[in-house]
Amino acid sequence: MIISDSETLFADYLSEQGFEYDRNYSVANGDVDFRIEKGNSIVLCDVKEVRDSKKDTCGKLDAGGHIRHDIRKLREKFKKGRPDQPVVLVTMNCSTNFFTGLTVATALLGDIGIDFDKNTLSFTSPLHHLRKGNAVLTKIHNCTISGVFVFDIESCKHYLFRSPFTDHAVPSEFFPQVRVVDLSRETQGRELTELSNIMFRNTKWKDEA
Repeated sequence: MIISDSETLFADYLSEQGFEYDRNYSVANGDVDFRIEKGNSIVLCDVKEVRDSKKDTCGKLDAGGHIRHDIRKLREKFKKGRPDQPVVLVTMNCSTNFFTGLTVATALLGDIGIDFDKNTLSFTSPLHHLRKGNAVLTKIHNCTISGVFVFDIESCKHYLFRSPFTDHAVPSEFFPQVRVVDLSRETQGRELTELSNIMFRNTKWKDEA
């Protein structure tokens, strides 16, 4: 079993925080990287990395695409049986660029936009998640996934973005030293764009691929 550097970083964090955990824990259709236990709570975590795209993206980092893809792959592991515990995707920025909290929000709940009246040439709504916005989490899809833990390699300002549709929410105090953001499709305007102020950089760990 090959252990990635990102899994090692996350394991070090768990050990430093005094968690009890199992590695490579078997689930319905495969295994997840970590089964974490704290008090009476259990959380299942799979660790992935956002890396530079191998395709020509005109210098842009498709972090949202990476996150959507990893969410779908994680969901596949539970197709034969839903878990009774929260399931979290842990992602780390191992690319040469940065992404933001808004990147995570749009990947999970859909792209954003503003309604426009072509007759009056005026905006008719604040910035909001679009009804058909390529969301990977909805009321009826991927309710097994509880959220995304962005492990901040650069400054250790970790964030847990919690899904509003999950069957099993992660307790807000489960992960120490982690800021919790409760995502909602009802979030609009400035409150939505302020997620862009949450930045996940990477100057310490460059992608060598």
